[in-house]
Amino acid sequence: MDVDPLADTVPPRYAVESDEEDEFNPLPTTASYLDHVTEVELIPDNLPQGNNLVIATGEVAKYWARGGNLGVQIGGCYVNKVQVGLAFNPSWTKSTIIVSEPFTRLPVWAMHQYASVILDALKPAKVALLDTYSAPAYISEKPVPFEDAPLRYLATHPVDDTTKSKAEAFAPPNILQSTSASFLSVLSTTHSQSHGTLILVPSPRIDPPPPKILEPSNFLRSDQDPFDWSETMINLAQDLVFGSLGDTAPHWIRPTGSAGAGASSARKKSDVGEGGMYI
Repeated sequence: MDVDPLADTVPPRYAVESDEEDEFNPLPTTASYLDHVTEVELIPDNLPQGNNLVIATGEVAKYWARGGNLGVQIGGCYVNKVQVGLAFNPSWTKSTIIVSEPFTRLPVWAMHQYASVILDALKPAKVALLDTYSAPAYISEKPVPFEDAPLRYLATHPVDDTTKSKAEAFAPPNILQSTSASFLSVLSTTHSQSHGTLILVPSPRIDPPPPKILEPSNFLRSDQDPFDWSETMINLAQDLVFGSLGDTAPHWIRPTGSAGAGASSARKKSDVGEGGMYI
């Protein structure tokens, strides 16, 4: 029997073992979770265009946003109707700020389109990103204890001397598997006119792989609180993020009641910006 090499699913067993065409196909569809239709939208659809853009992702985004004086949420980024990102435009900067994935994580199949839609919609002149890297898993010539792990950077263009003096390059063979990698990929190809700089804060944790499905946002998620970074570390990272845009940010203050991972109350887990997570 002829087998279509472009078929989306594995061939039925009879196509491999038999000439009988009426046998039941017992083989599962192994790639079914990849076939999700990804619908990405920004609400409202009139968020400011042409501003510089700051995108903070994941664990450090959640932690930084609590003390970042971001003001009132002005919009949201949705994937398949699930709120993934929160948009802010605080009075102290002309940049639009997106706090991405604080309460849910994107599967790999959603990352590229999420990044593309946001950049297409907002058309930023420059983009600065904040994320983490796993210090225990980082490959270098000599092991570096977490306490001594530096900030690291990736960029689509040569970085300034300040960044080079205060952070180290995120070097091969290490790879980044978060949504920040998709933003840099899009910025280096279809949005090459917009410069992108990623500042990576060391994390003592080894990140789990991205999920296969997109879970609803859980605003009271308690499975893993953000690590309790020092004010010095977060302020240095913040300075490099906004410095790459030619901008500055007010001094970041450690969230009230933060005394180590797991110390936050349920209220604090959902408190990002004034009024929490809701538009």
